Amino acid sequence: MKGETLGGRYLLQERIGGGGMAWVWRAEDTLLHRPVAIKVLREEFAGDEQFVRRFGQEAQAAASLVHPNVVHVYDVGQEQATHYIVMELVEGETLKETIQRQGPMPVGRALQVAAAVARALQAAHKKGIIHRDIKPQNILLTPDGEVKVADFGIARAATGTTIVHTNTIIGSAHYFAPEQARGGFTDVKSDLYSLGAVLYEMLAGQPPFEGATPVAVALKHLQEEPVALRKRRPEVPRSVEAIVARLLAKDPAARYQSADALLGDLRRSLEEIGEPLGPDEGGEGETPANRNGRHQHPPKKRKRRIWPWIVLVIVLVLLGVGGAKAFTTWMTVPQVHVAKVEGMSLAKAKAKLHKQGLVAAKVGTEHNKAKAGTVVLQNPAPGDTVKRGRVVSLWVSSGPQKIAVPPVTNMTEAAAKASLTSFNFFPVTLHEKSSQTQGTVVRQSPGAGAKLVAGSTVRIWISDGPGQSQAAVPNFIGENYQTQVQPEMQALGLPPAGVTYAYSTTGAGTVLDQSVPPGTQVTSNMTIALTISKGIPPSGGSGPLGGPQQITLTYTGQGTADIQVWIVDATGTNIIYTNPTFTGSTPLVATWEGDGRIEVYAGTDGSTVPSIVYSQPLPVQGGEISIQ
Repeated sequence: MKGETLGGRYLLQERIGGGGMAWVWRAEDTLLHRPVAIKVLREEFAGDEQFVRRFGQEAQAAASLVHPNVVHVYDVGQEQATHYIVMELVEGETLKETIQRQGPMPVGRALQVAAAVARALQAAHKKGIIHRDIKPQNILLTPDGEVKVADFGIARAATGTTIVHTNTIIGSAHYFAPEQARGGFTDVKSDLYSLGAVLYEMLAGQPPFEGATPVAVALKHLQEEPVALRKRRPEVPRSVEAIVARLLAKDPAARYQSADALLGDLRRSLEEIGEPLGPDEGGEGETPANRNGRHQHPPKKRKRRIWPWIVLVIVLVLLGVGGAKAFTTWMTVPQVHVAKVEGMSLAKAKAKLHKQGLVAAKVGTEHNKAKAGTVVLQNPAPGDTVKRGRVVSLWVSSGPQKIAVPPVTNMTEAAAKASLTSFNFFPVTLHEKSSQTQGTVVRQSPGAGAKLVAGSTVRIWISDGPGQSQAAVPNFIGENYQTQVQPEMQALGLPPAGVTYAYSTTGAGTVLDQSVPPGTQVTSNMTIALTISKGIPPSGGSGPLGGPQQITLTYTGQGTADIQVWIVDATGTNIIYTNPTFTGSTPLVATWEGDGRIEVYAGTDGSTVPSIVYSQPLPVQGGEISIQ
């Protein structure tokens, strides 16, 4: 295409970049005699009428956004089968290239770049434009320090149609908000989450989550918490770590609700370290552009500072009534060391801070393993020295996030697994004979609508087609015999179990052991023997109610296995070890609260979801677990 002229005025000179959807060319606008950048859609997208129509609409909307921190869209056009966008040409490099070249950025500069991006988002959000693909590759840095955000509106055009040509997820999984990874509704808070991931990378030199595939990274955004920023880079101020943590909250309600609110905290953090807001401070409204597309900043009026005179008057008055000593005493504000309130209830935290003369303010709520209502983060941090009267921001746990289980009966096995995984559940597949179509889901446990903690196991039974009436034995261990096991055995058509009882630290009525291993196919007349807990013996019983315990896990099968080790206890479900290519032995440390059990899931080559191969109450007898 070099040497071609688009729209009768844009002369293509050289290709300077490209991505999954388009090539970027340096060109000359021969009408206005200025350099421009032109994004030309790849041929495979140019043939998709729905995509091209939406792409044009979004680009036109983005063209209305004029701001010094936004790459300006000048024109949108079509030359036969070639669709293109004409943009401001920004000299420099992308933020991604800068990080790759120099590693983590100075804290002040990282905050300045984040503030510039926040100002761009502030202007866009006021116009109802959501970016949806904030990432370092879309942030441009000029040699004189300017920051420009590119590709407003393009991500929305991309997600408005089904794109299979590139075999990739639209957007960048490393910077997805959890609601984007789940395919849910996105808004201004989704852009702010992505900016949080970018700020994390600027400061740590790497994104908050990494994985072998985009899907693996997206799932981490849904399920995991990133490594605390100060663990990767201790010199980062606690106030900055708190900003990043709030931006990366899983729950949109716990994040900053607007770019305005974020800019306030960024400004305060920059003041703490003695840095200005940035070379392009301000710029919330539109600025005029000259023929060369350069935004002209009107000269700022110099404001007369009145406060020094007010202070002088106060000093003179005080000197007149009490002298310099009285003035010094009046002006001195006592300092205190901030108490640690993390782990306390909100009421107790407020009371403790109030005794210190500090003001407690709840600024966010987030899903967390801690008990609901418990403070999980504070800023300033425990031990920091501040003046009395300082506001201490508190983030409070809303408890583990619970999600409604989706209905998957009558789906194919693959579709059911995909649906459960997208809702952040762990599907376990069992098989049974059924008159239902082979390969489809006969039933599920728990049923549709049940609310579980994210990461919980959901069993699905797959039809093996008609035949002798058989059932796959579930894993009853850890379940209540009366309320869970008996109804489930009845649904399977199995006769009542033969039961024996034993004292245990596990709650009364809980299944401790079963005679038939989970997953075994049995006929409808098969009786299964169960051992049921009688609870703690009258003497008070013995045995630990918590960890840690040293355990050796050994795999005796051929080749390697996809291994996951889970602890289920009073706090919920936690993965303590995972290895997709496990072989041999490895030491583990199991730590649990209250009654707990350990579960091991294993998958071999060709399996998409590991199956449970071991489930026993903690502590493990002998400290050895062997699987094959």
